[in-house]
Amino acid sequence: MIKKLLLSIATLFLIWQSYMLLQSIHKFEPNSWGSILFVAWIINLFITGIFAFSVFAFPTQKLLPKSYYRISDPRRLKRICNLMRMDLFRQMLLLTLWKSKKQRKKYFNGKKDGIPNLIEQSMKSEFGHLLPFVFICIVSVYLIAIGQNSVSLATILINIIGNLYPIYLQRHHRMRIQIIQKRQQPLKDRMN
Repeated sequence: MIKKLLLSIATLFLIWQSYMLLQSIHKFEPNSWGSILFVAWIINLFITGIFAFSVFAFPTQKLLPKSYYRISDPRRLKRICNLMRMDLFRQMLLLTLWKSKKQRKKYFNGKKDGIPNLIEQSMKSEFGHLLPFVFICIVSVYLIAIGQNSVSLATILINIIGNLYPIYLQRHHRMRIQIIQKRQQPLKDRMN
């Protein structure tokens, strides 16, 4: 209960901070690529944080139908992930954020009984990146409309790395899980 309250407060704080930042962004006069990247990173951090905190506090992934999370064309997804070099992105995550085995075990304990939790965490993570990706794309269009083209470009690039790649990574995880689960079904169930 306290955790949900704190995460809700953090969400409201980031909503307010995002609003204040976007309200005053038209006054921003970039003097270097460093300042542009910093502002773009803050925009991504605030907006992504809004949804990340929400996902940890509430089962927001249930707002989308289960059919959204089902991978209907695994070959196409695999081609997209290969084109995006998802293997490099996954390796980068394992070297940084997900280096800790304790952190990874929160998602998957390595046992068959941990697969349902892995699927649920995957859906939560994807939802926690999907909405920010959409909102940040809208914000990027707004930035172009007010003449902040360089901030918009940097914001989109960070959004792709920080939100689009994780969306596809989670979809790739579930694709692999679906393949394993299908192989584990008895032959007569697979034929139906």
